[in-house]
Amino acid sequence: MSNMNIIEAVGVTKSFYIGDLHVDAVRGIDLGVRKGELLAIVGPSGSGKSTLLNLLGAIETPTTGHVLLEGVDVATLNDTERTLIRRRRIGFIFQAFNLLPTLSAIENVALPLELDGISESAARERAYGALELVDLAKRHDHVPSMMSGGEQQRVAVARALVIEPAIVLADEPTGNLDSVNSAAVMRLLRDLVETRGHTVIIVTHDNDIAAQADRTVHVRDGKLEDGDVLHMRRPAKQVGIRK
Repeated sequence: MSNMNIIEAVGVTKSFYIGDLHVDAVRGIDLGVRKGELLAIVGPSGSGKSTLLNLLGAIETPTTGHVLLEGVDVATLNDTERTLIRRRRIGFIFQAFNLLPTLSAIENVALPLELDGISESAARERAYGALELVDLAKRHDHVPSMMSGGEQQRVAVARALVIEPAIVLADEPTGNLDSVNSAAVMRLLRDLVETRGHTVIIVTHDNDIAAQADRTVHVRDGKLEDGDVLHMRRPAKQVGIRK
């Protein structure tokens, strides 16, 4: 595992309003994640762990602080630039799979490439390769309703990997799966880290899932608990993104 952090949160906070109620969801988190690491973020419901993942994934912007992905401070990017960095450098896996029901597995996996301007034939070739990686190439023409929950999540993993991302972010990736399929998805994610050097960050409330990570950090009341290893290596820099 490299000593270089591929992503860092530096002094990150996130506040918002729910009606008239002011909520401090994340309250001053510093966190570094190394290239080739499987990190689990755990905490009770409402602790801020999913908000932290959204900040790391450039889905949300911090109220204060910085999020650096490959040296780029995504907190300083505009909406178009953040969309590009999500599309090209961050693979997302969600609890609910988020597959389009009318598209086949290969069409779902190819979609982010086509949205980025890659030709249909080239996108499908790469999508087929990603499905081979998750052992679903033989079912490339099946729509989600023809697949089990575990198979749908493996398609979602293939979709996250097809862009060749810098990091993969997974929000409760086993939350809708039984124990057998949960174990299969976690074996796949572990294999991606160990054999292909991917960086994976998982949000989970399941201690058994977290135990399979290289490192676990605990979020409570919007902060990391004392004793968690941060792996910070440098102060935040403001760097632009190439369009």
